[in-house]
Amino acid sequence: MVKRKLVVDPSKCVGCRYCELWCSFKHEGVFSTSLSRISLIKDDRLGLDYPVVCEFCDPAPCVASCPTGALNVLSNGVIYVDVGKCVSCSECVTSCPYNVLKLHPITSKPIVCDLCGGSPICVVKCPTNALRIYPVGVVEYGLEELAALLGKQFKRAAEAHKGLMRLWGVRVE
Repeated sequence: MVKRKLVVDPSKCVGCRYCELWCSFKHEGVFSTSLSRISLIKDDRLGLDYPVVCEFCDPAPCVASCPTGALNVLSNGVIYVDVGKCVSCSECVTSCPYNVLKLHPITSKPIVCDLCGGSPICVVKCPTNALRIYPVGVVEYGLEELAALLGKQFKRAAEAHKGLMRLWGVRVE
């Protein structure tokens, strides 16, 4: 199965919070930012609007920290929560390096992005296309020999290209 990842283009985000509201409506049936699997960081003084999404870490610290095995990584890379095994200890929440996981305010069980089964509603409903979904791939860059021949300018361009590929959700090795 192809792994997929949500990628944010912060230059397009206008802070409308549609992603949060539609996410909560799809999963919980209500428009509530506290029930969303995506969170928007918004600071009007700085002009900062940035959706924070699950990075689907590999390996996932949230899964490793779960003492009951309630969190698992599925074959598509999505983190699955078995609420029957969960004891609401919040170890997964504290271990998340991106502060994405949160506990459901009513059930106290972790809520995490499941990519809506393959077609994330946040991507579909984003009016500015600030959110995209891309397949996760691995690229063997291996241009060291060529960089040695072509010099510093090529090396600088190749590093910039690697950074851009990472922004697009491609794992570069």
